[in-house]
Amino acid sequence: MSNGRENGFDKTIPISLYYQLKEKLLEKIQTEEWKPGQKIPSESELCAAYGLSRITVRKAIEELVRSGHLERFQGRGTFITSTSFEQKLSKFCSFSEELKKRGKKEQAGILSFEVVTPDEETREKLGMEGGQVFRLERLRSVDGTAYAVEISCIPHDVCPKISREDIDKNGLYKSMRNSGVYPQRIIEKFRATAMQKSEAKKMGLKASAPAIHLERTTYDKNRIIEYCVSIVRGDFFACTVEMKS
Repeated sequence: MSNGRENGFDKTIPISLYYQLKEKLLEKIQTEEWKPGQKIPSESELCAAYGLSRITVRKAIEELVRSGHLERFQGRGTFITSTSFEQKLSKFCSFSEELKKRGKKEQAGILSFEVVTPDEETREKLGMEGGQVFRLERLRSVDGTAYAVEISCIPHDVCPKISREDIDKNGLYKSMRNSGVYPQRIIEKFRATAMQKSEAKKMGLKASAPAIHLERTTYDKNRIIEYCVSIVRGDFFACTVEMKS
């Protein structure tokens, strides 16, 4: 009798097959079983190796292209990009703080604010088994120039009464504190990427313009209270690392 597992994939758990495949391929990249610059197997070869449909394989590859781990070349195939490093920094650069120091005022315009059911990846990032999230999309700008598109997801039960008006007036974290939720710890990861068409359009740039993909996970004392992805235009990005002996 089948236990729901086939070719290393578990069909009994509420995590899509494409996401399971993406994680398997990502492990090959991160452990350098697949080396930077190496061409990966074709979609048909991956379908045969894992016993999955072409749609499933294609979606997993598209996610890894989107995240900057893979790169497609017309007529040549799909290749591993240069290695992406994760590094712990004593202090990550804050655009808002730096802009204030320079006497400039930053704006964070709300593009959308809604309650949604998160996809598997977002649910995993937030450590959620179920439930809904607030999805907040903002366009950050300074002196009339947009520099980042930011999407934050906050579990609905963290701040059930938070509103668009609160955030528009006070910002996200102050609105959280006003609701009795206090951000205490943030982990940020960043890497180089290229802008997608939709992101570039919002910032008045060309698709494939250089950018920084910034991923932030915010915690209060015992739980994750926000997962955020920002796409920051490359010419606005700067980072300072402070090191002590």
